[in-house]
Amino acid sequence: MINKIKELFKYQQIRFLFVGGLNTIVGYGSFALLLLTGMNYLLANTISYIIGVIHSYIWNRKFTFKSKNKSILELIKFVSVYVVNYLIGLGSLYILVDILKIDKYLAGALNLVITTLISWFGHKYFSFRQKGEKNV
Repeated sequence: MINKIKELFKYQQIRFLFVGGLNTIVGYGSFALLLLTGMNYLLANTISYIIGVIHSYIWNRKFTFKSKNKSILELIKFVSVYVVNYLIGLGSLYILVDILKIDKYLAGALNLVITTLISWFGHKYFSFRQKGEKNV
């Protein structure tokens, strides 16, 4: 069983999904907890997003993409992907909740699909792209 798990984790996409699962627990969990305190959903989204970005950078840098770069440029690229991702996610969350009148909790979960795809492509082909690696 352990060997099968190790075999799965050889694939970068599997490591990304695993980290994404952890990030979902951390990010969405903090979003839901902040909503329970009565916080506005947009502010809760912002705070939970910052928590998730920090968590994601650490795990994706070391575990998913195994980056050995010690470049501030990598961090800037990573953050820029998340800024774009945040703005698109915030816009889609607003549309889902205020325009389409979808429940805030469900809207937050649906928003994860959008932001996960943006995150994968942004980090794979921009943030953690290794020298000589082709953008396929």
